[in-house]
Formats: sequence, structure tokens, C-alpha cells
Amino acid sequence: MQNIRFSKKRYIHTLIPWVTQKNNNFLKIKNANDCFFYTEDNRKIIDFTSGLMVVNLGHNNKYIINGIKKHLKTGISYTNSKFTTNHREQLSDKLINITKFKNGKVFYTNAGADANETAIFIANEYHYNKGFTNKNKILSFEKSFHGGSTLISSLLSGDPRSDNKRKFYSLPINPIMENPSLDDKGYSSLKQIHKLFTLNDDISSIIIEGSSGSAGCFLYPPNYLSLLYQLCKKHNVLMICDEVMSGCGRTGHFYAYMDSNIKPDIITSAKGLTCGYSQLGAVIINENISEMYNEKPFKNGLTYFAHPLSCVVANKCIDLYLENNQEIIKNAYLKGIFMNKLGQEIAENDIVNEYRSNGLLGCIELNIKSKKVLNKINNELLEENIFCFMRENYIFTAPPLTISLNLIQETMDKINKIITNNYIYYRY
Repeated sequence: MQNIRFSKKRYIHTLIPWVTQKNNNFLKIKNANDCFFYTEDNRKIIDFTSGLMVVNLGHNNKYIINGIKKHLKTGISYTNSKFTTNHREQLSDKLINITKFKNGKVFYTNAGADANETAIFIANEYHYNKGFTNKNKILSFEKSFHGGSTLISSLLSGDPRSDNKRKFYSLPINPIMENPSLDDKGYSSLKQIHKLFTLNDDISSIIIEGSSGSAGCFLYPPNYLSLLYQLCKKHNVLMICDEVMSGCGRTGHFYAYMDSNIKPDIITSAKGLTCGYSQLGAVIINENISEMYNEKPFKNGLTYFAHPLSCVVANKCIDLYLENNQEIIKNAYLKGIFMNKLGQEIAENDIVNEYRSNGLLGCIELNIKSKKVLNKINNELLEENIFCFMRENYIFTAPPLTISLNLIQETMDKINKIITNNYIYYRY
């Protein structure tokens, strides 16, 4: 193993998310290419969680970069929402065609959190305009994550990261839906949600992840989403599908919900939509909802709505996703099967509780809580030139869709070795 050389600067003026600010050291990245980034001291590190499940198409993608360069030469830095560009309308057309939301519409945000917040606003406004003025409650799963940078997205999340904000605010947003279990095929969860719907006539919508992400990659039982969708329809509850992390090919479908027999009322998208080359979120609404804005103004907006550069980048990304009959997405599905096989081998280790994955969105759940051991594992991954996003006792595996099978094998084997060695350390 080699020593890690961190930045020599002792005081950092940047306020870093999710961590205490004292005694933080960070590796300095100087460039990146495909599945790797390179540090100032010339280390080559595999980005095995695509940053934060963002860089689906890899770093330094020439097709995307050439699109950016071409756009910059137009001189268009910004457009007011009263104007449009070909790229904005092309992007909206593509998203509507992909989701088959005929005559639906797309609203653009900065990222995933504000896309989810906007979706909640739209759902409540829809019910209000339909005369259901009491419908303003939003439900989500106990174990879920829908963002951390806005108040509403934070409170939507059934996740320890949202607990601090929940202490200070009280809103009709409740992550109280029981997550489904594979053991009973989701029966207990559906029973609990049906009871919530029956006893409360003020529920406007539920928000679910197309496939669980950073909350822990919890899997839906077969046919579960279809039955949940039927419950929503029966009780006039809108279904919002958060595809921020699970979308754009990561699970082997353009959006993860497409593996189920459902058609959400609202879909949110971000991350892989632009693969980190620019910031963009999208809220896709069906015709039943969008038609209310034919006569009523949409009372929401932001300065960087449909930023021209971001729309260019998103169009280029979608071109690549759809190329050759979605070849890269279909390959991601096959690569995901291979990664899951290796993950199940890792799960045989005594300090691993379970490995869960859907396509190239996976998570190793350790059955230890010792911060000392968890930090040791995290440091050793970096020492072996592997970056995996870790949260508490979860190690996530979500490489770019462009990764090779050999590189998946090599990296998962290294992770397995590190975990095995730490079992010996933890036990003795």
C-alpha cells in the first residue's frame, strides 16, 4: 500500500457537506478520464460510485465535451425563460418520448432535490385545483433519500441525514411508509400503506425511488410497485417517482420504474441526466396534470431554469444512452448481473450483512457499527486506489456504465480482500 498525500493547506474555507469541518484532508484531483480520476501526486483512482452516482457515462467523454465547446462558441451564456432555444425544446421532446407522457410537460431545476420539492408543489396544486383542498400530505418510505439541500426534500427523506432538520421544522411530510420486505413479497408494507390511505383523506401524493439508492439500495419485491400503484389510483393519491439516482440507465432501464407495470404521475430526474458535466434537474408531468396549466400560470420558477448549456449537455447524454437501441443501457443490465454475483461472494464474509443491487446500483451492508473499523475500511479503499461512497455501514458500488467487466472484477476482488482483512482485525 502507498501513503496518501493530502493537500498541505491546513485551513479550508469551504464548508463541506455532511462532515465535521475540523481536521479534514482531501485528495486533490487534477484530471479524470472514463472510470478514473488522477491526483496531484499522480495516483490513478477508480471512481467506483461515479462520484455520487452521477457520472454514468464516464469522465472526459469526448462527445459531450465537443457539444459543450460547440455551444460556448455561440456566445449564449444565459436565456430568460421568456425565450427558448432549440436544445431546450429538443430535450423536453426527448424526455416526453422516453416516458411516453404524451402531451405532458417538463420543468427544469438545478438538481434533484429541488426537482423533488417542485414535484411536491405540483402534486398539491393539482389536488387543490381539482377541489380537494385538504389534500396536502406527502408520504415517503421510512428508508429513503430524496435530497438534502432543500427543506422539503430533506423532510421527505427517511434517512438519518434528515433527522436534524426534522427537529426544527414541522410540515405535513412524513417518511412513515413501511419499506417492503422480500420475505413476505411486500405484503406487510402494502397492508400498512392501504391503512394509511383509508384512514387519511388528506394524502396528496407519495414519493418513491424508482430503485432505492443511497438509503441502502433496498429492493422492491416482484409486482410490488404495480400493487402500490393500484392503491394510489384507488385512493386518488398521485405517485411521484424519484429517478434522480436510479435513472438514466443505471439499473438497465432508462428509468428504473420501467421494469414494473406502472406509469407514475410525476417523474423527477437529475444526476445522470447530465452526468455531472453541468447541473440540471427535471420534473416530468403527465397530461392529466399539465393540462391545468393551460389556463392557470405555473407559480414556480428559478433563475437557472433550463440553462442553455445544461440542456446541450443533457441532449448529448441522452444521445449516448439511446444510441444503437440503448446499447449502453442494455450492457449496464448485464454488467449489473456480473457485479451482483461478485457482491454475493463478498456477502459471504462474516462482517457483511447483505449485498443488494439493481443493475449497476449496489450496496454492501456491513453488520458492524464501529466508526474506527468503518473509517479504517474507507481509508484502505483509498489506499488501494478505490473510491466508493460510504455512509455509516454502507459501501456503495455504482461505477460508470462504461466500465469493463475486467475492471468490475478487479475492483470487487480488492473490496472483498479489504473487508476480509478487516473481519480478522475486528474479530481479534
